[in-house]
Amino acid sequence: MNTPPSSRPPTATSTRRDFVRASALGAAGLALAGPLRGDPSPSPASRPTAPAGDSELFAGRAADFLGQVLDVARGPGGLLISHSSFDTRRPLQEGDVPPELHQVLDSVWGKVSPKPTVAEWYYGENTAWATGSVLWSQMLRYRVTGEPEALRLARKCFLDLNHIFDLCRAIEPGLMGKPHGGRGGPTTSFDQSANPILHYLHFAQHLATDAEREIARRNLRDHGDYYLRRNWVMNHHGNFARIVDRPHPSATKYFACVHAAFDLTGETRFRDAAVAQVREVIAAGRFPWPGKRYELNFNLFYYAWLGEYWLTTSLAKDADWIGHMRLYWEAAQKGLGEDGLLLDGIYDTERREFTPVKEGWEDRSPPSAGSNATARRWWRSPTGYQGRTLYSLGVAILGLMVTKHGIDPKGHEVSRRILRRIDGSGLRQCWDDGRLPDEMKPFANLFGAEFPALWMIAYWMGREQKHW
Repeated sequence: MNTPPSSRPPTATSTRRDFVRASALGAAGLALAGPLRGDPSPSPASRPTAPAGDSELFAGRAADFLGQVLDVARGPGGLLISHSSFDTRRPLQEGDVPPELHQVLDSVWGKVSPKPTVAEWYYGENTAWATGSVLWSQMLRYRVTGEPEALRLARKCFLDLNHIFDLCRAIEPGLMGKPHGGRGGPTTSFDQSANPILHYLHFAQHLATDAEREIARRNLRDHGDYYLRRNWVMNHHGNFARIVDRPHPSATKYFACVHAAFDLTGETRFRDAAVAQVREVIAAGRFPWPGKRYELNFNLFYYAWLGEYWLTTSLAKDADWIGHMRLYWEAAQKGLGEDGLLLDGIYDTERREFTPVKEGWEDRSPPSAGSNATARRWWRSPTGYQGRTLYSLGVAILGLMVTKHGIDPKGHEVSRRILRRIDGSGLRQCWDDGRLPDEMKPFANLFGAEFPALWMIAYWMGREQKHW
């Protein structure tokens, strides 16, 4: 497990995935600086101090993290497996899945679509998100370095997204469904909409060949029609939900996909539909915050990033998108712990105060799951076990965004601290500092491919801004 990816013996069968991965790592020419892979995470007091400027540490970690992502590009056509065993990187097998990993699926799945097995669920639940994030990271890398390997990997992700469109076409044209078990699936979610679609759009606009752009134009036209044809009714984990009935900022993640169809096809019906819905959310007073009490999470980055996108559209003057970004950044900083990572807690959007949660069990079911949901126990801790890496990396990217926009000239220093702190052992779905209950420990052996992908986004953004 601790063998660097570049030194592993080749398998008997060579695949496109192997070729892409080998060429990327071989051309990178970067030393694999530690700690890497499954090395135990030292305590903050014993963790080595990063070199001045962090360039060597970060470059080595970026190369290693890229290798770890490509280690799990094993699905059909080289699709990324979104969750695998942390210690082996092998896909989960049904017999290996403990009851604690069943509860998440059982608690959310409804009756309008067949429920995947637990192994199938973890195989493809976050594939689209991870693929979009790797695509963004490699487009940034290509912009910074001009390395052909970066463009090749970006193209690999673009082709993987084409493949998901193809897998889902038999279910419904334009569907970008979650490929549970490596198959086309009918379900979607808020988070896996604008990401990967906006990154897919960017590649099609700026890096694709003419033939690739035509494929993307067809896919995005079908994708925009998919939302309009369904009258905004989405299949969330086997539950139908009409996302426009209760205006919410997260619904704009879907609306951005429809606007992206306009960006590439020029068909104004997509723009008009998306703009009208975003304006409904604005009119309902749901920006910048959907409520007085807000649980700090990845949306601090996601909403800010969408605000950047809306600034490039006819919605640029409909809201203070940069002002919203400033508020998200203020909240994020108040939620950071002593180690520089985001704590688990609630932000009072009116008083602008953050309160960490108390450690203990909480019984909850996702509000979108409906009456079919089974209540599940969830461990809550101020140290934010479940979202520790994911949400903190969102803050790291946000820090570089606010630096770029002049909101906080030192925002990148927050990002630097987060990138230092998240080493190879931080790529687990759940961290264990010795207090994690036994029921939650199976999550500590899940590797989420989107984690190293997000780290690389922040790294290459910082390289582009010349901070390291």
